[in-house]
Amino acid sequence: MSLYERKMPVDTNTIRYRFRLFIKNKPAIGGLAILAVIFVLVIAGPSLAPHDPLATCFKDKLKGPSITHPFGTDNYGRDIMSRIFAGARYTLISALVAVLVGTVAGTPLGIVSGYFGRGIDMFFMRIADVLLAFPPLILAMAIVSGLGPSLVNAAIAIGISYIPIFARMARSKAIQVKEMNYVQAAHALGSGHLRIILTDVLPNCMTPLIVQGTIYTGYGVLWVASLSFIGLGARLPIPEWGLMIAEGRQYIINGQWWTTVFPGLFIMLGVAGCTLIGDGLREVFNPKLRLK
Repeated sequence: MSLYERKMPVDTNTIRYRFRLFIKNKPAIGGLAILAVIFVLVIAGPSLAPHDPLATCFKDKLKGPSITHPFGTDNYGRDIMSRIFAGARYTLISALVAVLVGTVAGTPLGIVSGYFGRGIDMFFMRIADVLLAFPPLILAMAIVSGLGPSLVNAAIAIGISYIPIFARMARSKAIQVKEMNYVQAAHALGSGHLRIILTDVLPNCMTPLIVQGTIYTGYGVLWVASLSFIGLGARLPIPEWGLMIAEGRQYIINGQWWTTVFPGLFIMLGVAGCTLIGDGLREVFNPKLRLK
């Protein structure tokens, strides 16, 4: 390699360069591996389950981990491993729906507020401030209480609580982008507001929104399980992870720890996987973090 080639600057904006940075981040790769396993369960969980997740067998009631039932059985004799495998799709898809609702509804509001400013910004952001005054889980509990307990309503309620979070993120980025020279040049060339928002502002807002969406998917896994745990999410006999913990919590005192430990472990893995990937993406797209 010549001296000139060694001194060639590296384009830090290329996909290949950022991909290399991501794969060098061991925690992020670990999170990716965890989510890959969970996604396999989402796609093929019932097929991989060793038993029917809904089949009851009272003679096998509350049996501990064994070769036949690696994660033990619950109070109806149902195989806990099979229920965890089948329940992955309920928990993770609900979390993804919540992020989708928050992103689709919050991003346009944030971009419009940041781009136009003044009265529009004041109106939308004061509504966002009111929603942000409540912790997201408490707000979701209030919304789902009005809509009625169900897994779909729980996902929608969590998504509504995400709207001001994503709106704030999009607004912040839109305020930065609208002052850039290429946006001012587009104005000078006669481009309309809608075209500038769609071609210049929105694409530049996507990176922080993707990072935020990944992290809040992990929070969504936890909050969907929390709502199911208190009776505001999934209903019996759906094998949702939070509902499984709610069913098995009364048996911990008698030593049947497996009824809650294994569902709780998978909730922890789901949250950890999303958080690790989100932190890895944040480092890839934020040069200041890479320099630390």
